[in-house]
Amino acid sequence: MASDYIPASDAEALAWMETFSSGITASPATYNLVAADATAIAAAVASFSSAQSVAVNPATRTKVTVNERDVARASAEELCRQYAMLIKENAGISDANKIAIGVRPVNTTRTPIPAPATSPLLNIVANTPGVQTLRYADSATPDSGKKPFGAIQLQLFVVTGTAAVTDPDSAAFLAAHTRNPVEVPFTSADDGKVATYFARWATRTGEVGPWSLPVSMRIAA
Repeated sequence: MASDYIPASDAEALAWMETFSSGITASPATYNLVAADATAIAAAVASFSSAQSVAVNPATRTKVTVNERDVARASAEELCRQYAMLIKENAGISDANKIAIGVRPVNTTRTPIPAPATSPLLNIVANTPGVQTLRYADSATPDSGKKPFGAIQLQLFVVTGTAAVTDPDSAAFLAAHTRNPVEVPFTSADDGKVATYFARWATRTGEVGPWSLPVSMRIAA
């Protein structure tokens, strides 16, 4: 869905989210939402905006502030994505109002592409101070970096704790990726913890495939 709604770059993603949020804030009822929904979206986007300002300022840009920006973006992106899908599929909202906030209306002339039946394969290829690096492939083609048919992105989730976990429901959304490799930054507070990753493929319309097997490694931050 990232290529449909939310651009890859942080600056462009923030611009999209601010347009999305301001349109809903101006008239929640237009989108079959309430004021509390608009407030939640605005707060998440404002947090991302604030963290982005700090992360791009040469005077305050550090691994810590970049990580805080990435976390804030992931949170805002996940929330906006959830509301965007609800708005997209709601036939009671006009196409014009959807387009006004950056949501593409449903194309009724297309046959939806189903989510891949295969799962990603994750591999931690580097563990350096403050950063873990992952590569991904598809379980059906482990020697290729290509995504399976219908998938436009890999949704990556992570959970940190004292030990590895096996339940993907315990992991938080980290980011959506379209290219290898993937770098995941950590702060000094994470030193010695264990990071466990899960992933799944997602289609252009937001359909998701099965979970990957977990991969874990102790953090050196």
